[in-house]
This record gives sequence, C-alpha cells and structure tokens, in this order.
Amino acid sequence: MRWYGSLRRAAHIAQVRRRGRRVSLPTLSAYGLAASGGASEIGITVSKALGSAVCRNLVRRRIRGALDELGPAQPAPARLLLVARPPAAQVPYRQLAADVAAAVAQLARR
Repeated sequence: MRWYGSLRRAAHIAQVRRRGRRVSLPTLSAYGLAASGGASEIGITVSKALGSAVCRNLVRRRIRGALDELGPAQPAPARLLLVARPPAAQVPYRQLAADVAAAVAQLARR
C-alpha cells in the first residue's frame, strides 16, 4: 500500500502545473502545490521522448520505487507532479532516486 494517492484528473494536473512551484533537475521537473488537508496525491508523467513503452514504464516504476523509499515521514506537498526528462532513462536508479528525494525536499521547504 502506497503512502500517497494518484493524481489522475486532468484538471488537477493542469492546476498543479499552472499554479504550483517548480523544481528543475537534470532527470526530472517537479511541480508542487500545497492544499489543505487530505492525503498527498502524486502524479508521474513520462513522455514518448524517453523512448519505447518498455523504457517509459521502467522509468515510471523507478520513480514510484524512489517515492516508496521516502515513505510517509517525508514532508511532501499535498499535490505533486513529477515529469521525467530524457536523461532519466540513462541514469542509474540511485541517481534518479536522489533526484526524486531532492525535488520533494525542495518543494516541501517552499
């Protein structure tokens, strides 16, 4: 069971992208928007620029794994959108996990 819910509605994703704070890292961009109460919702976007469906799914699973490692103790905005960039397909898991943790931490500080 994951400590966060899925950010699925297009309107919510657009709202986070428009109004949220942005953090840019080499492997991903992260957008965070604080909301009152409720469980955190996290969305992961991986475009076709990363490669084949197999590659995109691998990157998506790695990002989810990095989020699972953070656990619920990690302070996170109420809504978070992670957008993978093409270098995310080439880097080792540890670097991608470090970038995810850094993005979440930076958004939590703001």
